[in-house]
Amino acid sequence: MGLVMGVFVFGSNFETEKFSEDGENDRLRFGLSCMQGWRANMEDAHAALPDLDESTSFFGVYDGHGGKVVAKFCAKYLHTQVLKNEAYSAEWMR
Repeated sequence: MGLVMGVFVFGSNFETEKFSEDGENDRLRFGLSCMQGWRANMEDAHAALPDLDESTSFFGVYDGHGGKVVAKFCAKYLHTQVLKNEAYSAEWMR
């Protein structure tokens, strides 16, 4: 039995509406866009945090690979784990 990587929609139900976002701070500008496409549901997620802290920006793109739960979890929490990580806060990285 094979692993199914998401549910596709066939016929005329191709979802072409895009979600777009942009932003900037004094260091950079960014833009992003996403579209559901042939999937039955949007499975992907992203994080766009141009001001993670005073000197760092954080951007993440998370592919749902057949489901949205892990992608949405990572988009919501992964950057908080980076901030808590001892290696990130070490002075030698700055």
